[in-house]
Amino acid sequence: MIMDLVAALALTPTVAGVPAALAPTVPAPSDVRVAWTSAAHTDVAITWDETGATRNRLTLVRAGDGVAESVEPKVVEADQPDRALLWPGLSDTSYRVRVVAIDADGAEISEPAFSPVFDTDRDPAAHIVGVVPREDGSILMTWRPGPYTDPNPGDPLDTPGPFRYVPVASVFEFNEYDELAAPTTATSFVVPARPAPVNVGLRSAPNGWYGYTGVSAPVQGNRLTVTIPRKATIGGTVTVTGRAVKLNRLCDPGPCPTVEENDAGRELRLQERTATAAGWRTVATTKARKDGTYTLEAPFAGTRTYRVVAPAVALAPGRVAQVFAATAETTATGVTGPVGTGDGGGSGGGLPITGAPVVALAVGGGLLVAAGAALALTGRRRNRPARTSG
Repeated sequence: MIMDLVAALALTPTVAGVPAALAPTVPAPSDVRVAWTSAAHTDVAITWDETGATRNRLTLVRAGDGVAESVEPKVVEADQPDRALLWPGLSDTSYRVRVVAIDADGAEISEPAFSPVFDTDRDPAAHIVGVVPREDGSILMTWRPGPYTDPNPGDPLDTPGPFRYVPVASVFEFNEYDELAAPTTATSFVVPARPAPVNVGLRSAPNGWYGYTGVSAPVQGNRLTVTIPRKATIGGTVTVTGRAVKLNRLCDPGPCPTVEENDAGRELRLQERTATAAGWRTVATTKARKDGTYTLEAPFAGTRTYRVVAPAVALAPGRVAQVFAATAETTATGVTGPVGTGDGGGSGGGLPITGAPVVALAVGGGLLVAAGAALALTGRRRNRPARTSG
């Protein structure tokens, strides 16, 4: 039996070393091409040439090792055009498309043909260079395009041109982002004022492949408490106290509640002005203590309107950006005498007057007491009845 089988095989014609019964029965497809279907890069068409009309199976394989990607192969029937659309949802991998003729049972009946290698890389994430909050609540953001090395330069699906980015900002207390402008090749954008804490950042513009790359930077919010005296003694000092708190986002998959933290070391300024139309003038500066509390003192020359401000903090190595914060305005009225504890306090406003004025008051008070005693004694003598002799 074995000898008969060997003899039979010896008499069977072969094609390229393979028995004719196992050799491909139709010519292989040729000239497999991939190309964008429009300038908007919404779809990729796969086309090929073949002799005759056969069923074809298209398989997406990785360029590096030829292993089939985990997507369903496409089958194009014999009576259909030699065309199909590339699989959706691809990104950041290099591929080839394998095309082969198959019979009614799905068995391969030709040699395979392959498309050129192409990558599906999204544009690189931008690199944020600066985040500078402004006093009006807006935020200046600057960036530069991210670095990128094309693994397949000149492949048929490359998307040449400068990278474009979409400025974004987080939605307050929810884990989503608003797109703030159309894709741009610029490298700066002013984020309009919005509630803080907030994350600002950039998304890569769509380039035809699935998804985008993104980057963001947090900007902390602030809350300042303050106690400013309503009255203060002219020539004394005004003392202002309060607490600085920084606000951060803490996001779950959906909600993003705001969490508070002592703003230790935050720079704080006491500012005054003499009239509504006058500009603010800084009269004292300090930094918040470890527990966020602070004290500011300044000489008091007369009625003034005060506020405490926390200057905006720009993004810097090892430091998170923080928005500008200011307390409500409070007017401290100047008085020439001591200020009682019910007048809002304040160093100088609640302290007794010291020095020469105290001596004068003390001497004057002593004289008044002495005069009163003398008058009382005189009155008693006048009202005493005269004694008679007996």
